[in-house]
Amino acid sequence: MDLFRRYGNLLRPDGANQLQRLLPGLEADYVVPDERSFSDLLAYAHRVAAEVRYYDLSGQSTGDWQALLEPLLAPGTDRMRSAGDLELLLASRSDWPPHLVLFLAFLRLFQHLQDDLNDLTRRHLLHYYTRQLGLLLRTPERDCVHAVFELAQNAAATRLPAGTLLDGGKDGAGRQLAYALQNEIVVNAAVVAQVRRVVVEEDIQHHRRVFVADGFSALEGPGGYTFGRQQLDLDVSQRFMQEASLGFAVAAPILRLAEGERRITLRAHLRVDGAAPISTQGLTGAVAVTMSGAEGWLTPDRVEATLVADSGSGRPALDLTIDVGSASPAIVPFDPVLHGAGMTSDRPVLRCLVNGASGTFELFDRFAVERIDLAVSVSGLHGLVVQSDETPLDAGKPMPLFGSQPRIGSVFYVGSEEAFSKRLDSLTFNLEWKSPPLDLFDHYRGYFDTVNNTLSDTFANNFRVSVDLLHERAFRRLLVNQTLFEPVTADVNAITANASAFNFAFQGLDYREQPDLQVPDTFAPQSRAGFARLVLSEPTRDDFAVFSGAVPFEAFGHPVFAQRYARQAIKLATSPPGTNVPLPSDPYTPVLSSLTLDYHATGGFVPNDDQPAAYFVVGPHGAVRAPDPAQARLVPRLSARAELLLGIDRLQPPGTLTLYFEIDAGTAESADVLATGDTRWSYLGAGDQWRPLSEGSLLIDTTLGFQSPGIIAIDVPAAAVLEHQSLPSGLAWLRASIDKPPGGAARTLSIRSQAAAARFEPGAAPLEEFATHLRQGLPAASIKALVQRNAAIRAITQPRPSFDGRGPESNEDFVRRASERLRHRRRPVTPWDIERLALERFPEVFKAKCLPHTDADGRARAGHAALVVVPNLRRGGAANPLEPRAGEDLLARIADYFDGLGTPFLDLHVIRPVFERVRVEAKVVFGSGFDPGYYSGALNEDLRRFLSPWAYQVGEDIPFGARIYRSEILAFIEGRHYVDHLVGLRIYHTYSGTKAEGIGSMVIDEDFIVHARPKPGLGEMRVDDDFIVGRAFESAGTTQAHAILVSHPQHLITAVAPGEEVCSGVTALGIGYMTVRLDFEVGLEVS
Repeated sequence: MDLFRRYGNLLRPDGANQLQRLLPGLEADYVVPDERSFSDLLAYAHRVAAEVRYYDLSGQSTGDWQALLEPLLAPGTDRMRSAGDLELLLASRSDWPPHLVLFLAFLRLFQHLQDDLNDLTRRHLLHYYTRQLGLLLRTPERDCVHAVFELAQNAAATRLPAGTLLDGGKDGAGRQLAYALQNEIVVNAAVVAQVRRVVVEEDIQHHRRVFVADGFSALEGPGGYTFGRQQLDLDVSQRFMQEASLGFAVAAPILRLAEGERRITLRAHLRVDGAAPISTQGLTGAVAVTMSGAEGWLTPDRVEATLVADSGSGRPALDLTIDVGSASPAIVPFDPVLHGAGMTSDRPVLRCLVNGASGTFELFDRFAVERIDLAVSVSGLHGLVVQSDETPLDAGKPMPLFGSQPRIGSVFYVGSEEAFSKRLDSLTFNLEWKSPPLDLFDHYRGYFDTVNNTLSDTFANNFRVSVDLLHERAFRRLLVNQTLFEPVTADVNAITANASAFNFAFQGLDYREQPDLQVPDTFAPQSRAGFARLVLSEPTRDDFAVFSGAVPFEAFGHPVFAQRYARQAIKLATSPPGTNVPLPSDPYTPVLSSLTLDYHATGGFVPNDDQPAAYFVVGPHGAVRAPDPAQARLVPRLSARAELLLGIDRLQPPGTLTLYFEIDAGTAESADVLATGDTRWSYLGAGDQWRPLSEGSLLIDTTLGFQSPGIIAIDVPAAAVLEHQSLPSGLAWLRASIDKPPGGAARTLSIRSQAAAARFEPGAAPLEEFATHLRQGLPAASIKALVQRNAAIRAITQPRPSFDGRGPESNEDFVRRASERLRHRRRPVTPWDIERLALERFPEVFKAKCLPHTDADGRARAGHAALVVVPNLRRGGAANPLEPRAGEDLLARIADYFDGLGTPFLDLHVIRPVFERVRVEAKVVFGSGFDPGYYSGALNEDLRRFLSPWAYQVGEDIPFGARIYRSEILAFIEGRHYVDHLVGLRIYHTYSGTKAEGIGSMVIDEDFIVHARPKPGLGEMRVDDDFIVGRAFESAGTTQAHAILVSHPQHLITAVAPGEEVCSGVTALGIGYMTVRLDFEVGLEVS
């Protein structure tokens, strides 16, 4: 051990607390001229009585006067009773002899003279300090409270003017304690319904990552981090915020794709910010694409994403190609119930989110979207409306294509909302026939008088249809005379209208998508759109006249079958025997076993509010529709490092909202703490746009930058609408944004509305009469009602004890202050001076320790000094009494105070102590009859009280530089009446050490333990440079001069049943088996 550490305690004492300030020599009873008690005076009188002779009435000497006091002697002795016994004896009788009573009365009166004589020291000090030096006693200061009001049900907003009295109960003397409102408050029904937080941080590669949280999590402990906390330095199991889904979404009618093999192509034409060059690159792994499916968000089967440096227009573009298989559910319009809140649209949605871990957020953040082009291709659309000339049909059953008697001009209607509501540039009918003839020519051979090879080879090609598409109640011809059958064999046939067919059919017409098209179950003449039709156009009578003679063939033969059959039958009857006269077969009625459509459609739009399609920017809490290209970005713009969002229910803007933030002072984790004015407030207005509060709308802010409990009053304008897209509607949303690290704000225990501050009002009585109350303060939950009841106020809550109060200075306090004043003369020269000045000026500080030649990090540095302050637990109501931390406001006030007193040659840093935790891991066999479940918790609580007694007992010191031995803890546990014995005991000491040193500079068996055959080996491990190893110890002492040894809040107590004690030996070897935050802690990611 080096000499500095060996003699460190001599150079750096333990500091001073409020209870240690008064020197013994200044106490009123330190020097007592007459120290004799009542018992001492009687004993003295008894001894004197032995020297005074007693004379009877005859004048004869008959002994001494001791017999007078014999009733007061201890039985069987000649010694006077003790003072306590004398008081009991005198009170037990009322028939004492008169002469003895007179003597006792004399002694009682004599004690008044004694008291006056013994008060000489106090009166001398007061005379010197007040008369000679002219020092004055301090006057009392009234305390303040925060109160939260609750409006009665169905009550209207109620005004409580400034000065309204709150009932704080009664003090010890039975006097009324009243507190007067400092400002007027209008109590309304508004409440804080939701709390959300956003944190933007950088990962190890300096890429931005965004995390969000909805409400406070149990992982945060009591309350939560006001603006959230950086997550990447936490173990995954300890992260209470989720990585945000950021990106964009497109809602468009063209994306309604119910079935089949589906391909979606999206091209986003981009405008780039900045002059940095853009290169073509694949981004498939950087994005996650989902679509609004019938069963929730649908993940496509394949996605390909590419950033194109030049899309042909001289500007970059983002291309997405998405494949969805036929086995996947339908892509349907967005449903908040099915797909979650956060977007307002009744169209199918394609959502593209950036993978935060990909490191591409900065790339996407450079682009705005000028135009979106979409294209969809579908193969195998089955859900169709089908109808012949005769009747509606069922697409799931065999369908007579042109009815039972097809004729030239017979029509088959096909309807589809999905396909025909879009602007098509390709359409294919896939016809699958039911039981067609194997050879159509052979089937119809009997309909012809003569044949040749040409007829037999091309006969099937002569069955033709024309294809029309309904548009504005008129059918537009797409295709003419398309063959129904494949040559020779009537197999599946596809009839396709390509882009040129659509261009020709709709030349000069306004052919566009119809997103709200509704196709009925049957075609009607008044239908405007949504149907295509197949019109049987060939063969006509003229096509085969040369082969069929008097009975020409047409359509499928149904019109001529009877005539042809009769003619052939007569001919057969009149022909010589053996003549081959074929009779016509029954005409084939074309029946489809299935019909599907393939189509390709395109569409595009410029982001704005005047069209069915919409472009959304997906932010941390939902999606916001971009009203113009300027606001249509690939990812949202994040202008703050952290945000706090408050959803206020039952608020009717405009109105004033008062919020009480119950801050756990001193829990800010960042060195760059928030100060007043560092927070920007805004509200959510129309169009889901955040608008800054106007100057003067922030009426009150007493939180001092979220460092101490206080009230924030906001004038919410009428433009704060209640209907939103990205956040739940029905709430008015307020946002607090900061540009500093989120750890710069202290933790928040609760956020409540309808709060006001009140100050103690003594009424007509002088303030000095409430000295006891002002010294002790008003406990939390003391105020529950108004002095003058108001039916509109249902309840009043006082969340925390009163603050800022100070009782009248007692003589003892005055003497202590005056003596310290004479020594330091308000000049902070020595550590003693600095500590006493801080303790006197700030009564909320319980202990102070000054470290000379020490900087704010506790490192040795000449010309600097560190003042370590510990707040008073009883006054602050700390959420974690095991680690009392002074609030940033208190530290700042102390620093400002010394800035006005100190010398320019000294830099004084006011800091908090470092808390080093001791954690016990014990396997305990509890005594018979003691419930292990209950007494495991009892042992944990007892260990906390043993290791940190000052957190539970008034008057206990909080020592710096403490040390504890394992044997002490062992003896304490075994001394519990409910503990039988221990099976195992391991104790860990965890602390924050110097971050510059890693495991390479630690010493095995001193800083950590590695057992034999570690697996994996230490040489193979990759441990962060910034971590601390918690280890079992025989004795643990603080490692820094400004450190305090405290109990871990949760010890590891394992109950072992009697008789089941087993020594398991070494089963877990090496760091690979250690537990994070128990065996070691991993610090921040470092590059």
